[in-house]
Amino acid sequence: MFTPQVVKAPTSADVALAAGVSRATVSFVLNDKPNSRVSDDTRHRVLEAARLLGYTPNTAARSLASGEAVAGLVVAASAADHGATVERTLQALLARTVDDGTDALRHADVSATGAEAAQLWAKLRPEAVLAEAARCDAAATEVLRLAGVRALIVHGEAPVSYAPTLVIPQRPFGHAAAEHLIALGHRRLVFLMPTATSTMADERLAGAREAADAAGARLTVTHAASSAATLRDWTRGLRYDEQAPTGVVAAHDGLAIAAMRALTDAGLRVPDDLSVIGADDHAASADFIPRLSTVAFDADELAADLVEAYATMRSGGRVERVDAPPVRVRARESTAPA
Repeated sequence: MFTPQVVKAPTSADVALAAGVSRATVSFVLNDKPNSRVSDDTRHRVLEAARLLGYTPNTAARSLASGEAVAGLVVAASAADHGATVERTLQALLARTVDDGTDALRHADVSATGAEAAQLWAKLRPEAVLAEAARCDAAATEVLRLAGVRALIVHGEAPVSYAPTLVIPQRPFGHAAAEHLIALGHRRLVFLMPTATSTMADERLAGAREAADAAGARLTVTHAASSAATLRDWTRGLRYDEQAPTGVVAAHDGLAIAAMRALTDAGLRVPDDLSVIGADDHAASADFIPRLSTVAFDADELAADLVEAYATMRSGGRVERVDAPPVRVRARESTAPA
């Protein structure tokens, strides 16, 4: 069992003693304050003492004393499932901001909403915040504004009136997936829904229905967890159903991969007997055999758009909304003509 060693962290007073200077001089050097009239030799001694002692500034304490930001960007975590593509965007955003020299972090709380949530985020005195619209309402926006947050974007499926919005519609995922199968000649489709309630899955199903209705295709719905075991009875029944679907649209890649495993266990071949398409381009989708066709937007492109939007807001510019890039089908070996 690993047990960390408990030691007293070095302070600026320790650095001052080691360098033979005052604490004010240490503050001038480490904070790189202009017009401090510190000689190059003294600056070198302070920096070397800090390095040898392993000293790092207490940014939280400095923030409380000065009112300055600790975190450049706070990304609020979410209890809702917004899909792997959105999750990949948030990870790319955090990586980009850190690479650009901005302190960025993800706030772990997922339960607080409104002003209560905003107060938790504001304690970090962030310069910018990204949170889902369901948790960051007009009252929360006012709390963040009064706390000195210079850039705020909320994300949801539709724009809100009280803050700039990252709009991430989910219907296009289902619509593009069903349209892809229909273009391959499939007219009997099944949509795999997760057993857990999900607004994301509901919207993707609605998008698939729109595509099926427009093409005069049949679309049925089956519920399952991301496990082949939950689909085995359904897949075995397909062998004896003359009107069985020829195309499977899954709400996300996890369900699609589970379906392919269950279909193989039932002696059915993908894509020869059934074509399968998922959504979100999960990392495993390109490694599965056959490789899974999927639907996603470019997460890196959206992360770059968010960084640009935050830069605009921090410089005093106005941002109304940020639109997610269009979704695209990434066709692989799991889909083929009917």
